[in-house]
Amino acid sequence: MNEESRTQPSLRAYLGRYAAGLVPREEMLTTVANWPFEQEELEEGHPAPTHQDNTRSVVTAARLLGQLTREDLEEIQHRTERRQ
Repeated sequence: MNEESRTQPSLRAYLGRYAAGLVPREEMLTTVANWPFEQEELEEGHPAPTHQDNTRSVVTAARLLGQLTREDLEEIQHRTERRQ
C-alpha cells in the first residue's frame, strides 16, 4: 500500500455510509463516478484486493452486498465512461 492510499478517503466506508442512508443517491453517483481509483494489487495471502479500499472491486462488492442497486452500478459506469 502506498503513502497516497493511506491519506485517501475510503471508498468502502463511503459506500457503507450511502447504504446506511447518510449520503444522497445523486451525491454518491457523482462522487463514485469521479473517484480516484487505485490499481488493484494482488499479493500473496490476498487472492483478491480485499485489503484495498479504493479499487473498482469495492464498487462491485458493494453491489453484491446489496449496498448498491443494479441501476446505481449502471449509472456509475455511464458517468465514468462519459468522463473519459
